[in-house]
Amino acid sequence: MATIAYESPDGLAEESVDAGDITDSGKLRGIRVKLDDESFIHVPYARLYWVRETEDEGRVDYSR
Repeated sequence: MATIAYESPDGLAEESVDAGDITDSGKLRGIRVKLDDESFIHVPYARLYWVRETEDEGRVDYSR
């Protein structure tokens, strides 16, 4: 699991997802996160506070 914290229109937001569901967003200079409901959010690097992963999850693969 990974948790991301980012600035949303409503203030600080956090999402917990599988680390494999976080990829680099080539269009946006940020990350793309697939949510449990199969939708996506795109978070620009400038609005991204942090990504925390559990030790057993490993590292996020930003190469996709």
